[in-house]
Amino acid sequence: MRLSAASLRARAKKIRLVLTDVDGVMTGGTIYHFVDTAGELVEFKGIHAQDSIAMAWLAESGLVTGVISGRISKGTEARLKNLKVKHIYQHRLDKANVLAEIMKAEGLTKEAVAYLGDDLPDLAVMSKVGLSVAPANSRPEVLSAADWVTKARGGDGAFREFAELILKTQGLWPDILARYR
Repeated sequence: MRLSAASLRARAKKIRLVLTDVDGVMTGGTIYHFVDTAGELVEFKGIHAQDSIAMAWLAESGLVTGVISGRISKGTEARLKNLKVKHIYQHRLDKANVLAEIMKAEGLTKEAVAYLGDDLPDLAVMSKVGLSVAPANSRPEVLSAADWVTKARGGDGAFREFAELILKTQGLWPDILARYR
């Protein structure tokens, strides 16, 4: 279901908690596997720099941020902590249960929560938040369920576009810009 521009802005103004998936959203979805000298499997993936800084801006602007990922990655966890992400849940496919835990901990209702997801495990969360968003290259079922679809693909600035929508709608964007002028 796509929202009108006015409805999208109205929902974005109410957001206090910004949640996202990682793989396929903040990354392009490609995961490189290597075996280290001890014979252990090592994963490498890249998080888009523009997505990273947007995550930090949200936290610095007073919004609560979080990640719910079905995969586990020490590198991803370290990066997210560096970006001051408050809620980091990995290796969790029960994403709706995690969402409920976070909402309870933060004392928020669905209207105050936005979620960006790209694949089938994200559908359970998208139906339980006030603003559901999908990157342009998401699975068809996710695109159909999203309130809004970014122009950017996952791993190519989709999270940045999502974050800017919220920051601009809430009047927080001028403060971000002022840091760089």
